[in-house]
Amino acid sequence: MDVQFYLSRLLRRLHWIVFFGVAGLASGIGLAMMMPPVYVAQARLLVEAEQIPGDLALSTVRTQALAQLELSLQRILGRESLLDLAKRQDIYEETEQQLIQPDNLVQDMRSRIAMTQANGRDAPPLVSITFKASSPGLAANVTNDVVRLILEEDIATRTKTARKTLEFFTQETARLESELAAQDDRILAFRQQNSDALPDSLTFRRTQLTTGQERLLQVERQIGNLQERRAKMERRQEILLASRSGASNGLQTPEQVQLGQMQEELAVQSSLLSPQNPRVNILRAQVDTLNQRVLSQGRDQKLLGDASDVVNDYDLQRAEIAGDLTFLTEQKDRINGALDVLETSIEATTANAITLGNLELDQANTRLQYDQAVANRARAETGKTIETLRQGQHISLFEPATAPLRPQGPSPTLIIAAGAVVGLVTGLALVFYLEVTSKGLRRAEDLADVLGITPFATLPYLSTRNEILRRRALVLGTAATFVVGIPIGIWALNSYSDDAVLVQKEAHPIGATPNLQARKG
Repeated sequence: MDVQFYLSRLLRRLHWIVFFGVAGLASGIGLAMMMPPVYVAQARLLVEAEQIPGDLALSTVRTQALAQLELSLQRILGRESLLDLAKRQDIYEETEQQLIQPDNLVQDMRSRIAMTQANGRDAPPLVSITFKASSPGLAANVTNDVVRLILEEDIATRTKTARKTLEFFTQETARLESELAAQDDRILAFRQQNSDALPDSLTFRRTQLTTGQERLLQVERQIGNLQERRAKMERRQEILLASRSGASNGLQTPEQVQLGQMQEELAVQSSLLSPQNPRVNILRAQVDTLNQRVLSQGRDQKLLGDASDVVNDYDLQRAEIAGDLTFLTEQKDRINGALDVLETSIEATTANAITLGNLELDQANTRLQYDQAVANRARAETGKTIETLRQGQHISLFEPATAPLRPQGPSPTLIIAAGAVVGLVTGLALVFYLEVTSKGLRRAEDLADVLGITPFATLPYLSTRNEILRRRALVLGTAATFVVGIPIGIWALNSYSDDAVLVQKEAHPIGATPNLQARKG
């Protein structure tokens, strides 16, 4: 590569590089002078921890403060909120605010508001809210207004959440209390309807059933004894009636015959039963009574008495036994009826126990829910008090926004330097393009390549003085035109835009304006 040749070609076209560099520099100066400054105001919010230990009293608002802050900011960045903020703070000029499309206004406002959080593990819980504007006062006012809206939204949201929580548990407690009362009424009605077949008295009724069965067995045994006694009396009576005709043959009196039979029966029962048995005692008493009657008759009493006495004593005993049998039969029927009732109630107790158990289980579950609801309501009341007094985790203003002393951007030096660099790069690109597309003969090597000869020497082209002056005048005039014309053109374009806004306002009514992009402050 012939570096010297290319360097000479670059120097030959240096005026183009200088021209575009000067033009870019002039453009950068014009833009730097015409672009409005951007002021950024910053306010800092502090995420404060709970003032009351959580193990003593806990807030019912479980949303983290940073998440709540982000949610509050997103609500403020809503369409209606931003439109109201722009109108309240006069962020846009009256003509711009009437002509600009609401969507463009909202988008511009969202691009100006920003929230940043301190990074790092041990960074303090501070959050910065910033706003960009064309004046320091406007930036500070809007930032403080946004911070005020965030704090109000945080307080309203946390208080509303605590209040809604308390209202929910209050309604839940009332509902469960009514349900408990209804369940109490159902259990009471069921107990009253099935008072004879409840599981509480099952043991007592089973004891009554056992006792009744034993009593029934005793009554049946007594009835059997009376029936046996009546049968024996009937046999004795038949014997006595059969022996009336043989009274002269030395027959005994009926008392003596009955006494012998009773003594015989007493001996049999004494061998089978214990001496304290009621039947043994009754037979012994009857034997003693008959023995006294036999002794009182005397030896001179006739062996054969009147048969009517025997018949009368038999009838009395028969009537007595019949009365006892009637009484015992009625008692047996009553015992059987009571046993049937007890058996029926015992059989129904199982189903009643299941039904009553289900009712009581539902009541226990409802009571457990009621107790939990009462405890939750107490915690909700405490949480509401904590949020009302701002003793829980919340956001507070750590440092309000103040009017910035210097604009954040744009940097005039950076714009001017960028314009100069763009101009120089454009000039270099143009020179490169001209050299690449040029097909002329510029050196001896080009002549040898084209004609196939080797020249002895080459002579450069010598320009006349008039050609040199003309070329220099053209370059200087063009450069001056760009240097002066570009700033003037930018100024004219800006003035034309302002005039166009006024024309658009007169030509289009409010609500039917064209889509003009709002100028950022």
